Formats: sequence, structure tokens, C-alpha cells
Amino acid sequence: MRRLVQNWYLGFAFAVMTAGCATTPGSDVDVTFDYDTAANFDALKSYNWMPAAGNAAGDELLVKRIKSSLDTQLQAKGRVPAAAGPDFLIGMQLSGKSTYGGSTGVGVSVGIPVGRAGRVSVGGGKSQAIEKKEGQLVLDFVDAKTKSLLWRATAAGAVNPGQTPEQQQQRINGVIAQMLSQFPPGKKAN
Repeated sequence: MRRLVQNWYLGFAFAVMTAGCATTPGSDVDVTFDYDTAANFDALKSYNWMPAAGNAAGDELLVKRIKSSLDTQLQAKGRVPAAAGPDFLIGMQLSGKSTYGGSTGVGVSVGIPVGRAGRVSVGGGKSQAIEKKEGQLVLDFVDAKTKSLLWRATAAGAVNPGQTPEQQQQRINGVIAQMLSQFPPGKKAN
């Protein structure tokens, strides 16, 4: 019985430790916000998408995933898509870059004995920089009538192109949730 209790405590402790190490998809992303403080966000009930431009136009599947996630999460906040007469338009910008930091090295060395006390060493090594891919997503909410920027969220972080489509969608959902966490902006007390 005592052993059973000890095993239970160890199992529980392990579960708590691993749960503490688990991360929410998209939680390793830096997100920033900005908005027009004079805008009436309560009046923004319907939206439509602006045509994809720049890098966003080049990756149709990624754009579909982002739009699907944003549509779902905006509808959960009471916003509805509207092809005619939307209150605001959504623009999307995507960019990516490779950064290099740190390195991995591989080396080989061979010692060849020569004479009584001599030795010749031949060796070589090669170092290769570690490449990391980073991406940035910018969402702009623009007034449909005046075309003025109302709200912007920017997310930047590491990209893993080796993920499955399901893993990509899960990560995108997490990133979009972070981006929309401050939409609509809270009301300020006077």
C-alpha cells in the first residue's frame, strides 16, 4: 500500500512538472498592438477581407489557414463577415527571413607517429551556422468608409516549415488568439 501511495505521488509530481513545461501553441510569439484611440470599436460589427497582397498572395494555403482562424475567432467576439457594406476591412501582411546564430562544428584529427618521439598531426574542422526561420504576420483593421487604420496587431516569431498542416493550423490558432486578445481594445476610465 505504501509503495502504491509513493508511486501515485511520483506520478502526480511528474504530471505537474510536465504540465508546467507545456506551452500553448503560439505562446513563443511576440505580439504588439496599436489602435486609434478615437475609434468607436463597439460600432464595428461586420467585416470583409482586403485582397491578399505581397508575400500573403504567394502562399494560398497559409492565407486560407489564417483567414479561417481569424473568421472563427472574430465571430466568437460577435463580429460577422459581410460581403456588402462591412464596417471594417481586414488587411494581412506576411514576411519571413532567415537568421543565423550559433554554430555546429564537425572536426577530424589524425596523429601519425614519425621516428622515436615525433608525431605529425593532420586535422580539419568545419563549422556551420545554425539557420532559424522567422516570420511576421501583421493584421490591419481599416475603416471601410474612410480607409483609415483603426487597429493593428503584429506577431513575430520562429517558423517551423516542417510541421504538418494540422500542426500549422494549431499554431496559427494560438497566434491569432494572442493577436485578438486586445481586440476590441478595452474602454478607458475617465
